Amino acid sequence: MKESKGASIIYVLSLFQALLINAQSVTIKEETMALDTYMFSVPDPEPILDENPKIYPYFKFEGYSHTSKKKDWKVVVLENDYIKVFVLPEIGGKVWGAIEKSTGEEFLYKNKVIKFRDIAMRGPWTSGGIEFNFGIIGHSPATATPVDYQIRKNDDGSVSCIVGNTDLPSNTQWRVEINLQKDKAFFETKTSWYNASALNESYYNWMTAAAAAKDDLEIIAPGDSYLEHNGNADPWPIDVEGRDLSMYRNNNFGGSKSYHIVGDYKDFFGGYYHDSNFGFGHWSPYEEMPGQKIWLWALSRSGGIWEDLLTDTDGQYIEFQAGRLFNQYSPSYAVNPITQANFEPNVMDRWDEIWFPYKEIGGMVDATKFGVLNVEQDRDTTYIGINALQDLNEDLKVLVNGNQVYDKKIALRPMEVFSKKLAVLKSDRIEVFVGDRKLYYTNNTGKTLIKRPFQSDTDLKISKSQALFTRGWEEMKFRVYDKAYESFSELIKIDPSYQGALVKLAELEYRKTNFEMALQFANRALQMDTYNPGANYMAGIAYRAQKDYINALESLGWAARDVKFRSVSYAQMAEIYTALGNSERADLYAHKALDFNTYNLNARMVLLLLAREEKDADKFQKRRNELLKIDPLNHFASIETNFMDSNGGLKGNLLDNFQNEFPGESVLDLALYYYGLGHIEEAIALLSNAGNFPKIKIWLAYLFKDTDVTKSDAILKQVLMDSVDFVFPYRRETIPVLEWAESRMPHWKFKYFLAQNYMAAGLSDKGQELIKSCGEIPDSDVFYRFRAKSIHTLSYGDKLRDYQRALSLNSGNWLSWNETIQFYLANEKYTEAQKLGAKAYKKFPKNYSIGLSYSKALLYDHQYAKSIKVLKNCNVLPFEHASEGRRIYERSYVYLALEYVQKKNYTEAIQLLEASKEWPEHLGVGKPYNVDSRLQDFLLAHCFKEQGKEVDSRELLNSIASYTDDNLETPSPNLLFGLLAYKKLGKDSEADKLLKIMEGPTNEANRRNKLALAFYKNDREALAKMKDENIVDEGTWNILEASLNY
Repeated sequence: MKESKGASIIYVLSLFQALLINAQSVTIKEETMALDTYMFSVPDPEPILDENPKIYPYFKFEGYSHTSKKKDWKVVVLENDYIKVFVLPEIGGKVWGAIEKSTGEEFLYKNKVIKFRDIAMRGPWTSGGIEFNFGIIGHSPATATPVDYQIRKNDDGSVSCIVGNTDLPSNTQWRVEINLQKDKAFFETKTSWYNASALNESYYNWMTAAAAAKDDLEIIAPGDSYLEHNGNADPWPIDVEGRDLSMYRNNNFGGSKSYHIVGDYKDFFGGYYHDSNFGFGHWSPYEEMPGQKIWLWALSRSGGIWEDLLTDTDGQYIEFQAGRLFNQYSPSYAVNPITQANFEPNVMDRWDEIWFPYKEIGGMVDATKFGVLNVEQDRDTTYIGINALQDLNEDLKVLVNGNQVYDKKIALRPMEVFSKKLAVLKSDRIEVFVGDRKLYYTNNTGKTLIKRPFQSDTDLKISKSQALFTRGWEEMKFRVYDKAYESFSELIKIDPSYQGALVKLAELEYRKTNFEMALQFANRALQMDTYNPGANYMAGIAYRAQKDYINALESLGWAARDVKFRSVSYAQMAEIYTALGNSERADLYAHKALDFNTYNLNARMVLLLLAREEKDADKFQKRRNELLKIDPLNHFASIETNFMDSNGGLKGNLLDNFQNEFPGESVLDLALYYYGLGHIEEAIALLSNAGNFPKIKIWLAYLFKDTDVTKSDAILKQVLMDSVDFVFPYRRETIPVLEWAESRMPHWKFKYFLAQNYMAAGLSDKGQELIKSCGEIPDSDVFYRFRAKSIHTLSYGDKLRDYQRALSLNSGNWLSWNETIQFYLANEKYTEAQKLGAKAYKKFPKNYSIGLSYSKALLYDHQYAKSIKVLKNCNVLPFEHASEGRRIYERSYVYLALEYVQKKNYTEAIQLLEASKEWPEHLGVGKPYNVDSRLQDFLLAHCFKEQGKEVDSRELLNSIASYTDDNLETPSPNLLFGLLAYKKLGKDSEADKLLKIMEGPTNEANRRNKLALAFYKNDREALAKMKDENIVDEGTWNILEASLNY
């Protein structure tokens, strides 16, 4: 039978397509690239326990470069025929950027320079790509430093770069596999996050991606509301002012924006550049990643300045962030249903996401792993566009008012585009199907809107007990453990039978290593309900901590009756039986743990150790592979393999197993796990090969104390020769070890270490007493800096002596100078502050932190002209929300101007007041929208009036009145100038309206309103009381007072 010409063509095209598919390739390689880098420096060895205890034992970096130097960085490059992805394992493991190859466009913003600035919890942060954040709100402590990683080629032909780290305060471990397949125009991030601790931990995850900020950008984020950080809901995308916030250019008002968009059951979001016909997107099942946040720097210079601070030539960026929760919640007094989530012990959360480009279709109404769909309707035409993300051979069907009007077979390769226009009215009901809903759209916009309430019932009366429990639980999840303890303690005074609060108090006491108190609280709950699972679990782990294994096993067995505690309780029992040498029972309970949670890594590690002890190579290999399949970066698996291969010893350089910033902490974690399992020999083997880390040596001495006293003492003496800097003890398990070391060989260093560990565990009083007892013996400047800041009950004189001692021990450390100046300022010792500031400024003339402190001291010492002169020489690299330099600048000019006003030198005063309204960007802050300049404008109006320039004066008064009209609800002492302007302009009704608002209920924010009101009414009794409340500084007070006479 003769073949038709059309069939031949189809055959040839099919053959050609098959050849193309076979020709597809994917590669992965690790390179070293020399990149322009503005590096961070000056790691601060002072414990962060006073400033930010939530992230202790991490430390901050205090130095940032103004200029770049070439620096070699490891870069992992994943590439196929369609996209190219770059990963930086030495900078938090972040994705550096990603490029769509047919257009050369970036679908993830790639900052060509590495420009670290003080933005993250520890300081350094650099923009671009995707940042992986785990633990607690804020940029991850590991965001700028090396993490563990590996690269591999997978059995399915794809390639992966796997990055991961441990969040030290919570002992939670995260892994992200960045995976690229040869035939897909997207890459995937496959994430796991495991709580390895025995306690509840804070839960926070956001994958922070960046895209270029351009005026033509449309943000595509399905939803009808957005949440603020405090949980309050506002309309999206059209706000109450009628602005379409989804268009980047329409955000040209206010400050920087955080939109957590909610309300639509969709799996995708992203953006599209209409001028370049290119877009970017993220997809993940809604139940895995419901959070979609858009972050925008302010479009004013207050945001624009960060373009210069964070990049050289790549322009401004936005962030599109995917999260495990609805918003990045910051606890407040706002009333709404948003709270924080909790991370239960031994739970692993896992989720997958894809990140993709698309082009030439105008936008996005649906996206999946198969492709991106756009549908646009005008009055009588409907446009359909499809961008394939993988080979797409499906039927495209269009239904209008329930009737099929179009059916076409489409065959697209990755990044190929199909488009079609149909004569369909905008008023018609339309449905578009690609295959069996591989892509789908309907203009029935309400079909996927969710009914979840995002507002609370304000009429609901919440009992005091429930309010206290909620507050305490939220404080626990926010790592504010001392406040949580207060809330739960208050609750059980009201209701001693509140079992939930008793269980939480047991957990808080456990955190403090008060195991006996933990048992008392747990047992009080068990006296009311012997089967209470939470109380049984807390009793079980408290008994285990006391080595009362019988009662631990008994209690954990009851806890395991509740599925919430089942897997972790069985894993605890398996570990106890391992410590007792009962391998049969250990194996049984480890398997029981896995029956209910296959991702319980603690149970899998027990099973791996048992297989090694059995010397069963096949079982060991099987269990090792199962563990590494779940956690490819598992250090325990690599150490166990080493023990297995070397018959119980260790071979090679142990630290080669770790690429992260803190290999010593990783080794100590492993050693303590072995110690907890009763395997002392393995713990000693690890610690003996772990290098020169004081904490490790102290533990090693402790483990030798009963078997080799001479060696133990020799190791302790070595520790006493080491620096105390960057040791940072924080683990509960280390407290008895340090107590032993301090009793065995009394020395201030051991007291200092133990004090830090006490404070980290919540035993602040014990810690403070210890560092007090060290007296003047320590020879470390860091010790004195820490003591001066961390013991708030010290007298002024004692604190001053500590700061001065720190300076005498290390006069080359600018931090000691700066902290002493700040101490003087906080105690209103302005003359002393400016005298020390002058010396520091001479010693560190290019240090902008010293310059700002000195200029502030001059300001408060009434040396305004000198303060201005110092500021002119400051080149400030700010942190994300910094405004200190600009405040000093404004006040110096204004307060100097007031002196000239009082001398009736109005010409000079006007020049100074006009200068005070400028925003010199060398001070690290750009000018925002809607600046409140009512104070300066009122003084200017007075000056012009005195010069006979009535028109200019009245124009300024009208400006003050107009600003006040628009900001009636914003508490500020500057409302005084609004009232005075209304009065001078004869706007009595406006003044009455404002007075009613200002006379409303008093709270912390509107204390400033009350101050303005007291001045306006010349209420001398109220003013006398407010003078000592430091609502405003002395200079502003003088201006408020003087303005009554102008």
